[in-house]
Amino acid sequence: FVLTEIQQQMQHGIGLGMQSNIAAETAALICEMTGVERVAFSNTGTEAIMAAVRIARSRTKRQKIVIFAGSYHGTFDGILARAGEEAGTAEPLSLGTLSGMVEDVIVLTYGAEESLEIIAEQADNLAAVLVEPVQSRKP
Repeated sequence: FVLTEIQQQMQHGIGLGMQSNIAAETAALICEMTGVERVAFSNTGTEAIMAAVRIARSRTKRQKIVIFAGSYHGTFDGILARAGEEAGTAEPLSLGTLSGMVEDVIVLTYGAEESLEIIAEQADNLAAVLVEPVQSRKP
């Protein structure tokens, strides 16, 4: 049935760059099925992370975010960080990423008790903690 639906939809063409005319209906169904209040669609995971971090910082009025070494959250410069030489600091993970883009990122060790302690200590300063439950780089 999925292939049939895809084939029928293809008869109407593919929209590029615009929100689909069935996005609102789809979002409403997802909300109904899951009980969540809102659904947002993104073109990529990177775009979703950028929006999630922006929303978290806006709502909490905090700047710092936590990520874990070895996790992948897309290619947004604001999360392309690795642990810095000094504890609690971050450095750009890639050439071309400015250090200012990651100055509010804390990179912790995934699965370490110490990381949970740091999150608890920094809780009042954190806008978000990004977690990749099963790290794609370490399945």
